[in-house]
Amino acid sequence: MPGFYRKKRRKVGPSKNDEKVLRGRQAEAETRAAGTLSSRFPGARALSVRLSIVSPQGVVLDEREVSLGADDPFQIDIDCPGRCGSGNFDFSDFVSEALERREESGQVEASCGEPLYGGGPDLCGCVARCEFSAEFAAS
Repeated sequence: MPGFYRKKRRKVGPSKNDEKVLRGRQAEAETRAAGTLSSRFPGARALSVRLSIVSPQGVVLDEREVSLGADDPFQIDIDCPGRCGSGNFDFSDFVSEALERREESGQVEASCGEPLYGGGPDLCGCVARCEFSAEFAAS
């Protein structure tokens, strides 16, 4: 006597692969929209950026150094590796304002304001630091 089997319901919406392709296209579009270093700042030849993220307990979670040439896309952001799981630090605005003033170096830090869990009162609290040094063409 055969048992009762229900047909499997089909998932409504895009597949995982479609979502992955869409995320890749969005990232590519953001890169194109950001422009290159030389197109946004004609006098800038090179940019070196050091990013580090420290947990509220003082543990270094991530450190990276990015070097941008004149033809590289101008994007300076890093995801928060803390417990929130969804934080993002974008330092592009700070660095672009400094480059418009033709500052050769600078630093800034920001704190992650994402909640640890959905709707909770506790915040992630990770601190990201950005230090940059720029090289300008002689004018």
